[in-house]
Order: sequence, then structure tokens, then C-alpha cells
Amino acid sequence: TLKARLSHDPISVHHIGPQLGQDNLDRGKKAAVWALIVVAIFMAVYYLFNGMVANFALVANLLLILGIMATLRATFTLPGIAGIVLTVGMAVDANVLIFERIREELRRKVDLRTAIRLGYGKALVTIVDANLTTLITCIILAYTATAEVKGFAVTLGIGIVATLFTSLFCTRVIVDLAVEVAKMKSMPMLPMMIPALDRLLRPNVNWIALRRVFYTASALLIVAGIAA
Repeated sequence: TLKARLSHDPISVHHIGPQLGQDNLDRGKKAAVWALIVVAIFMAVYYLFNGMVANFALVANLLLILGIMATLRATFTLPGIAGIVLTVGMAVDANVLIFERIREELRRKVDLRTAIRLGYGKALVTIVDANLTTLITCIILAYTATAEVKGFAVTLGIGIVATLFTSLFCTRVIVDLAVEVAKMKSMPMLPMMIPALDRLLRPNVNWIALRRVFYTASALLIVAGIAA
């Protein structure tokens, strides 16, 4: 037994508050909002109508992520917010591939309906391949990584599935409605309206002749990544 008498008044008190974690969370939210705003402005200016369609798909993508996370009663962490920011970039990347393919077909003087069909068809394999490999990585991380990394993997995985749906289905429906119902005759994009910019974006470089340089650089980067 303890023979000494204990005082009701503590000698010292230490409080550990959540200010640091809350500050990081606020910064992460701010980064996500700014990423969305900057990407949306660029798409609207560069691709005009198609950019607005891509922005609609981007908002739908974020709503799907938030809805699925709410359904799963998942908690957003800082790595989870990072997964959303990365999803924004990947969603726009898919739309850029589609719109650039359409622009290539329009440059070949094919009609608009054919350009849209070929643009989506040719970009499909690349989009699915890029997103599927990332999704496999997310699944592995979700089962093997720590809790923080798992939050990033789950959020990014949900974002990838939402990206495939919004980029390949939602945007196609909107574009088809614009052509078939609204009778849209052309699909202008900023490079098509400014010939000098179009020439600048098509440099005359023989990339195949430089393949050995890229092989060497890729091998060095892979070795460095494995070593790291």
C-alpha cells in the first residue's frame, strides 16, 4: 500500500491537441480544390466545348468518389486526399487522349461523327491499359501496405473506376447528344483555331531514331527506382 497521501491538484498537466493534423488536412483540402480549379480552367480554355464536357466528367468523377466513400463509411485521411488529387490528373489525362485523337481525325478531314467514333475507339485501349495497371497496384497496396498508404490506395482505386466510367461513357453520351440532338457541326479546339500553335504542338522529330537513347534512359531510371 502507498502510505503517502496524494494531492487532488496535479503538479503539471500536458495537453496534446489535433492542431497539427488539422493543419495538414486543411492544406490537403486546399491543394485538392486548387488542382480542380486550375485543371478545369485549362481544359475549358484549351479544348473549349470538349473542355467543358471534360470538366462535367471531372465533377461527376469526384461526386462518385465521395458517394462511394460515404457509402463505405470511410474516413478521409491526408493520403486519401492525395489520391483524389491524383485522380483529377488521371481523369483529365483520359479525356486529353480522347480529344487529341478526335483532333487528329478532324485534321485528316473526316466528318465529325466518324472523328468522334475513331477518337474514342483508338483511345480506348490506351486508357484501359494505363488505368488497369494502376488499379492492380492499388489492389496490392490495399492488401499489403500500412493504414496510411491503404487509404491512398483505396481512394485512388475508386477514382480509377470512376474515371473509366465518366471518361469513356459520360463524355461520349454528352458528345453524341451534342452532335445528334443539338446538330453540332464542328468541334473547335484552341490549336485548330491558331495555326501557329498547332504547328508548335507538332514538332518534326524522328522519335523512332532516338529509341536507343530512350531505352537507355528508361533502364537507368528503372534501376535507380529499384535501388531507391
